Amino acid sequence: MKLRTSVSTPLFVLILYGLVIASGFLRDSLTAAGGNPYLSVIILQILIFILPAILFCRLKGIGYSSKLNIRLFSPGKLGCVVVATMVLICGSVLIRFAEFSLTGQESFSFSLFDSFLSYDAESDFLYSAMALAVMPAITEEFVFRAILLTEYNEAGFGAVTASVVSALLSSMIFFSLEKFPIFLGAGLVYCLLTYTTGSSLTAFLCHMFFNIYGIFGEKYVMRAVVNPSNRIISLFTFAFLFLLLLFILFGELEHVQRRMGESGVPTPSYRLKKTGDGKTPDLAATEAAEETEAQKTVLSERVKLGIEAFFSPTFLLCLLVFAVAVLGFL
Repeated sequence: MKLRTSVSTPLFVLILYGLVIASGFLRDSLTAAGGNPYLSVIILQILIFILPAILFCRLKGIGYSSKLNIRLFSPGKLGCVVVATMVLICGSVLIRFAEFSLTGQESFSFSLFDSFLSYDAESDFLYSAMALAVMPAITEEFVFRAILLTEYNEAGFGAVTASVVSALLSSMIFFSLEKFPIFLGAGLVYCLLTYTTGSSLTAFLCHMFFNIYGIFGEKYVMRAVVNPSNRIISLFTFAFLFLLLLFILFGELEHVQRRMGESGVPTPSYRLKKTGDGKTPDLAATEAAEETEAQKTVLSERVKLGIEAFFSPTFLLCLLVFAVAVLGFL
């Protein structure tokens, strides 16, 4: 029996959640092992993300991998990657300062697996970067941007629903309320970057750069921001840069989408209800007297698809597992 995308895709992520939770029971044995702990963490990420993702792609049939948005991009798109990375850094500084003001905690983890390691990031730069920055970017973007966005786009849920679902599921896999706001925003930016450039490889680069900042630079930036002597000017600067860079990123997305529309390239669209003659309602071709009714039809279908995506049994199970883990029962 073929499962609907709104059921099968969160089910796939639910399996990954289970593997991440199960990996926690290996922490003591991995840290106590005499081998290279960084290599253990890399292998662990391959087992948790890459192998199940490859199996999922195989189950989808021959030719499925060609549908994934893993493709080379033009060098000019590197500017979008830099802007998106700066948006994430500025946004994370603002969120981290708010959390610091409420809790007084300065430490923050940008990786699922750094608790498996006892390391000095500066002295183990290459090992830390590979295990905690490069590999997480590869594995998580392959799952949450390449596969999930493709699944929801192919099923006709539209770019907005696909992006929100992808960002929610990717941020919940950390099982932390403290990390949730930053990684939810990061997930949305990665989706925005993927749609803007047409390639999830740009999201991978942005994710990698953001992880490197989190591992090696975040503590220095936060120490400067929380310093009372320059707190106000620092917050003003980061808030201004965040809004400016976000405006630039959205402007680039609008430019790309307009150019695609003018050239006739299809973009992810909602699976609209067919009319009596078997054709999809076309607002542009609708007479003025019928335009309001057509708009209501489109809005109704979007609401139905949103309900289907966010209230599917498996998506609700993902939310339940996250809530149970956050409350400390797992």
